[in-house]
Amino acid sequence: HLFRGFLAMGLRRVLPLALLSCAVGLRQRARALAVRGGTLRGGFAYGGQKKPVFYDMTHSNNAARVRLWLRLVDPALSQQVDSTFITYDDLRSEEYGRLNPLRKVPALVRGDGGTVFESDVILKYLEDLYGNNEAMTPNTAEGRQVMNLFIRIHDIYISSPNCSADGFCHSQGAMYLSTKWHGARRGMDIATREAKIAEIFKQLTWLEANKVDGSYLCGDLLTLADLTWMPTCVFMEFLLPRVFGWADPFGDASPFPRLAAWYRGLLERPAFAETRKEIWDYWVDMEQKGQFEPIVAEINAAPERKWTYP
Repeated sequence: HLFRGFLAMGLRRVLPLALLSCAVGLRQRARALAVRGGTLRGGFAYGGQKKPVFYDMTHSNNAARVRLWLRLVDPALSQQVDSTFITYDDLRSEEYGRLNPLRKVPALVRGDGGTVFESDVILKYLEDLYGNNEAMTPNTAEGRQVMNLFIRIHDIYISSPNCSADGFCHSQGAMYLSTKWHGARRGMDIATREAKIAEIFKQLTWLEANKVDGSYLCGDLLTLADLTWMPTCVFMEFLLPRVFGWADPFGDASPFPRLAAWYRGLLERPAFAETRKEIWDYWVDMEQKGQFEPIVAEINAAPERKWTYP
């Protein structure tokens, strides 16, 4: 009798929690499956809310990671997000400033009207909202840790200036920004450019050494880390050989053979090939307009500095 009494007491405590957990899980699964099933249309996503709106820019590597996610997931899912491409004039508008106070891309307006900026936050929000954190997120704590570290390295040391004031720029900006072309607000002195080019090589070397064995950065699963790094690698593929004299960092003679195999493997998938072409074509256009000529002149005037790696 005493045992049955304890058992009944335990069940009274445990069953409500188990039922609640089950209900939450079923609700999340139903939400994801309802969207994946493609039954929701007409400008509304789940729960009768309006669709989120994603603000993109063709050549933005940070926006491109979200664009890739939308291209790679189930088409019924990607149709639950409206995308719109904007221009530099749009970035300077008061309207866009209310969406992203940093006046950068990307930005997202949620279905409930809330605004989201920073590409990694947008990407993980969409994964959480529609993919139940399963679409391109590892299912182990260790896998998620590796993925998040790869993303963090990219976002801190490659793609972010970590300061929104004039005169600060990201490491990637050393490949294409100049005072003559962009003005003092976005330009940099020669020592800064040299240091940032060295930083790009340093982080590629780290990524080469720490890539997990398999087809993708984190192993055999395509993750948000692949979507984060790949568009930026298009920048490097185009700019580092042309402007700084590197060998193709993802070609046959690459000093990063594991990354080169990873990059070429991604390009076999139509979504990655399409995204690469969009970014590549933009840089072709900028090259024809002379954007890189001030940087080349600066490099030629300082042969004592190191521009070519390894």
